[in-house]
Amino acid sequence: MKKGIATLIAVGLIVIGTGNLTHTYAAELPMTEMQEAIDNTNYSEIMIISAINGDVATGTQAEQDRNMKIDRQGLSYSKIKFNDLFLVSKIMTAEAGSYWLSDEWKMAVGEVLLNRVASPEFPNTVEECIYQPGQYYSKNSSYFKKLLPWERETRLAWRLLEGERHLEPSVVFQANFAQGGGTFKSFYDRYLGWTYFCYSTKPGLYGE
Repeated sequence: MKKGIATLIAVGLIVIGTGNLTHTYAAELPMTEMQEAIDNTNYSEIMIISAINGDVATGTQAEQDRNMKIDRQGLSYSKIKFNDLFLVSKIMTAEAGSYWLSDEWKMAVGEVLLNRVASPEFPNTVEECIYQPGQYYSKNSSYFKKLLPWERETRLAWRLLEGERHLEPSVVFQANFAQGGGTFKSFYDRYLGWTYFCYSTKPGLYGE
């Protein structure tokens, strides 16, 4: 069985098959009971575990079910795309996956990516920003395609996608050298050296 998948879901709603979460509904349940089971399901956790396992089908289904639950119950939760969670988690694992690095360092990596998505200087989606020529990875990168994110990075990515922020919006560069319009924050590791998180050269675009 894949990492950490346990009985997360109400009985009769989800069946655990050969390592994957399989979406199914118990036809014998009365509609009110089935609806209650759906409403009590922790879809956020299913999305997180699916990202860790690289189970795109289950994660995408959980995203859709979570969005319906949010709408039906009038919840104030952010609607999070599974693909964004998966990709941001992978970037954080690839760029700062060493277990001894701080949460602050790891989240800064993910936040730079999300700042780029929100920036007028970069493409408008997580996927496009990652595969932008000369930036993170190419679409043909076998390493990045095969990479599965660590659990810690995935849970930190979820926090970012829910809206948690520690950098300023104009911090859109991350590298092992200072660049852009100046350094907002830097981290040092004796194995990895310095990593700099830097401002855009066009602060006016960010109201600064």
